[in-house]
Amino acid sequence: MLTRREKMKKLGLLCTAALLTLSLAACSGNGGKQGGTDNNGGTANTGDKQLKVAIVLSTGGLGDKNFNDMSYDGLTQAKADFGIDFQYVEPESASDFEAGYRQFADAGVYDLIIGLATDQNDALTAVQADYPDQKFSIIDSSIELPNVSAVSTKWQEQTFLCGVYAGLGTLSEMPKANADNVVGVILGMDNPNLRSGVVGFEAGVKYVNPECEVLTATVGSFNDSDKGKNIAMSMYNKGADFIQHIAGASGLGVFNAAKEADRYAFGVGGNQNAIEPDYIPATSIRNVNEMVYNEVKALVEGTWTEGVKISGLKEEAVGYSNEFSNVEVPEDIAAAIADIKAKIQSGELVICETEGELDSWVSSNQYTK
Repeated sequence: MLTRREKMKKLGLLCTAALLTLSLAACSGNGGKQGGTDNNGGTANTGDKQLKVAIVLSTGGLGDKNFNDMSYDGLTQAKADFGIDFQYVEPESASDFEAGYRQFADAGVYDLIIGLATDQNDALTAVQADYPDQKFSIIDSSIELPNVSAVSTKWQEQTFLCGVYAGLGTLSEMPKANADNVVGVILGMDNPNLRSGVVGFEAGVKYVNPECEVLTATVGSFNDSDKGKNIAMSMYNKGADFIQHIAGASGLGVFNAAKEADRYAFGVGGNQNAIEPDYIPATSIRNVNEMVYNEVKALVEGTWTEGVKISGLKEEAVGYSNEFSNVEVPEDIAAAIADIKAKIQSGELVICETEGELDSWVSSNQYTK
């Protein structure tokens, strides 16, 4: 028998799910940014049934020019290529995740429900237990659950090369660099994957410049560009000349700060260099759109499987790009980045994942050509 507290929790989730239903209904109209049946191409079928996919986006929603937008783009491409139908929901906070999953699972019509990031792990775990036959995929998580495909990347490898760039760039004659030997990294929310990104960036910096100071801070939101800007301005005022953001839409404020302070900021996720090409020298790339697309492709082809799949620089799932940036990369920095990338891809250089490993890793790993 449910306790009063459990009944109230269940009632709350049902009410939230009802609100999300109204949100989805509004998104499904012709004017909404919502996936639907592709009438211009082929249709993906299982027997006579069109494949239907749903996605629970991360907080921050569409328009973040990052994780959510890339995930949406992956589904849009899958719709164009395979004729799937897809729906999405934009949770306003983490407390909405479970209701979003339950709404889609309750509908009983979705061949695959996709989630995003480790902060959805608890919601997915709760809903999967009630719908053991439903296929789920979750991007940027390594959770192990039945009938769940968890697709993750090596965050420490994603940010490492921009860390190398920052560590060498702050010592260089680049026009927006200074002599303080300070750089920074800003998180949106603090979770294990993003924390590995911080470790990777700092490891990259100290691999080539062990005396460099690395400032760190957390916004507390993926959708607060004003706070992101304020934190970045504080770092620039403390001497930082390069900042890596891992902050979703909050990172747009970091770019604004870079422009105002006349310093540099690195993008993350999809290539963000064109947003402020004179101030963003490179992006720590992660091909989230391809990760989402490939989950749908596997579903269409009948090769989708449960389990944890982790990839990194070797598989080109993450990386570094200065394409679309107007910032000229000094030749010695470009050569060092290419050399270090090759070391990682060959397995010669293995990057630490946790803060507890960082100091000993740095003392044992210093770059030599």
